[in-house]
Amino acid sequence: MQFWGKRPSVKSFMSFLNFCSRNSDIQSGKQIHCYVFKMGFVVSSLHVQSALIDMYGKCNDIESSVSVHQSLPCLTLECCNSLMTSMMHCGIAKDIIEMFGLMIDEGTGIDEVTLSTVLKALSVSEAVTSHSCTLVHCCAIKSGYASDAAVSCSLIDAYSKSGQNEVSRKVFVELDSPNVFSWTSIINGYARNGMGRDCVEMLKEMDRKNLVPDEVTILSVLSGCSHSGLVEEGEVIFNSLESKYGIVPGRKLYACMVDLLGRAGLVEKAEKLLFKARGDAADYCIAWSSLLQSCRVHGNEAIGRRAAEVLIDLEPDNFGVYIQVSKFYFEIGDFEISRRIREIAASRELMREIGYSSVTVRN
Repeated sequence: MQFWGKRPSVKSFMSFLNFCSRNSDIQSGKQIHCYVFKMGFVVSSLHVQSALIDMYGKCNDIESSVSVHQSLPCLTLECCNSLMTSMMHCGIAKDIIEMFGLMIDEGTGIDEVTLSTVLKALSVSEAVTSHSCTLVHCCAIKSGYASDAAVSCSLIDAYSKSGQNEVSRKVFVELDSPNVFSWTSIINGYARNGMGRDCVEMLKEMDRKNLVPDEVTILSVLSGCSHSGLVEEGEVIFNSLESKYGIVPGRKLYACMVDLLGRAGLVEKAEKLLFKARGDAADYCIAWSSLLQSCRVHGNEAIGRRAAEVLIDLEPDNFGVYIQVSKFYFEIGDFEISRRIREIAASRELMREIGYSSVTVRN
């Protein structure tokens, strides 16, 4: 565009910045920021300002996001939303809640993005309470966004995180036509609170309504089964995934199923499942780690030894794996192997932390 003497438009800059956001290319983003400033778009276009805040946030440079936001002549809904989503991306939940209060006080207005983001922040916050969820819920109702799909899913998640399962269920029931994401949210809430039987019943209800669950839905159901000891129900669901839903089990589903079987003490079954897993599921470190943990709990030395060998082969540079394997051998009384593995782990961790560099002097 510069070669042809064309002046970039607001849409051009937004496209460039969105590209940098998707690729986490902060260096190109900074160059575009400088050019935007030179062209005067920083002051004149709220869309460009919002895109800049989002770009820095997606590149995990939250300080620059805040700096751009603080340079604004006045607070705007679009830019506040961009800063909130940037904070969410960087895991700064507390500041999002404070930002929401500021927006209410300053009268900038709120929309479905604002509400969904602050509810997600409440969900991951240690200070989440039913009172705080209710306050945001009231704002959603008053502003007319309570029935929005993203807001309702976030409400269900926030209420279930605070232990308010009945309220989250009420939010779900009041939806006119809940989609798969809404069903997944309520099932995930039940699973989180150890209500495995309810997870299975909700999946059956989806079947009756001809709603096809996705992989996340199934993961939530199996997680609920795992924490409730519903082995038979979990196996039936897992074995019918391809024929019933067209879902080919991947690494996460196999890991979840191994956890379900392992918790019930069925470590032999869990090992067989991993050995017959297709694709890269058999090489999933988390699944083998779960199996080894189950062997520790249920005292299965033979399978535990095999799982330990596979784990070290899969993750030879993972310090945590060596510690877990060492603990297993210590607990079964093989103190010599436990000591040797700890020594290997310590030496590898020490070398990784120290590192080496070289300087060439006079060729």
